[in-house]
Amino acid sequence: MATYTIRYAERARAAKDCLSPRQKSSLEVLEKRLAGNPYGFGAQSNRDSSWSAFFTGGVITYVVSNRYLIINVIDVTAV
Repeated sequence: MATYTIRYAERARAAKDCLSPRQKSSLEVLEKRLAGNPYGFGAQSNRDSSWSAFFTGGVITYVVSNRYLIINVIDVTAV
């Protein structure tokens, strides 16, 4: 199976940089899972084609490009 590349929008990158070490570690685990299967660990929005996936202490919102095998993270929210 192909591996997807994960890219972060500026706002999402800034939010990721502000996460605690524990949250960053959990997000890294989620990123590895999503890179192999972006649809297996998230939930699709009813309003648009975005997906959300939870990690310990937060949630990411992303869109998937199957044509280019890219996951674009558009938001990172710490909870």
